[in-house]
Amino acid sequence: MSCLKPQFHEMRVTPLKTGTQLSFDLLAGALTGRDAARATGTLHVLGNPGGIVHLHDGGITCIESAGAPGTDALLLRTGRLSESEWTSALTTGTLGTLGETELHVVTMMATHDAAFSIVAGDVEECSFTPQVLDAPVTMTAAIDPVDLLQETSRRITSLQALEHPLCPHRERLAAARAATVRDLGPVRGEIVAHATGRRTTRDIAFAAGRSVYPVTVEACRMVADGLLTVVPGTSAVVRGPQPAIPLRPRRPPPPSPVPGPPADDDGDDVPLPRSLRHQLLPKLFKQPERKKP
Repeated sequence: MSCLKPQFHEMRVTPLKTGTQLSFDLLAGALTGRDAARATGTLHVLGNPGGIVHLHDGGITCIESAGAPGTDALLLRTGRLSESEWTSALTTGTLGTLGETELHVVTMMATHDAAFSIVAGDVEECSFTPQVLDAPVTMTAAIDPVDLLQETSRRITSLQALEHPLCPHRERLAAARAATVRDLGPVRGEIVAHATGRRTTRDIAFAAGRSVYPVTVEACRMVADGLLTVVPGTSAVVRGPQPAIPLRPRRPPPPSPVPGPPADDDGDDVPLPRSLRHQLLPKLFKQPERKKP
């Protein structure tokens, strides 16, 4: 696999809401730090749900997390492979009727979903080791860490912008009395069928064999439509320390004193930590520092 070259673009820096910032910053700092830069090995993300990032020459070849279904779960749901065929593929390396491109795409979907699930949870610490761990399946072409962080930021920001944002690891959902499976589409019907009052959107995604992010987004819309209800007592209560990721409506924060980006900047949003902008990726961000009073 060839070594990934850093891609430098003009990009706006949009900070995430307080709560998600810590988890995102820890992961972003680890993926763009000296240890992981052009390195081959494993990044261990400790927390809830946490995960493992497989690196090759600084590129991400796979992310595994207990918070998101892996490639095997997604393939088994679609019926492209049976359990026996998947087991055979792991032992013999033969994919049967499954093409290499299709396997790469599904693994990439699982990798992005795992990154979202990790950041939507509680990241305590990240540590890199040059030890290469076995992964069930890896992508044929690695993902640049900045590209992964961009997509993760977009997903978190889109989730927070919904009318009733849910944390995939916290709120438990129950079907409303008016919701019937046969009157809904396949995705919503599956969510309602698995919303027993004891499952979060992450649990529902595992039960349905679907990715956590689209299930969470659709569940948020179903809460707004009155098809799902949040089980009382499972939402975060503001007492003592703040939760790691308060994905819920709240009062808008006070105006930030940091000046906004130029109006003619058409770049993408990359909410990397401030320290990384000028230390680790100096060519990526060309935004002047604000003088301290």
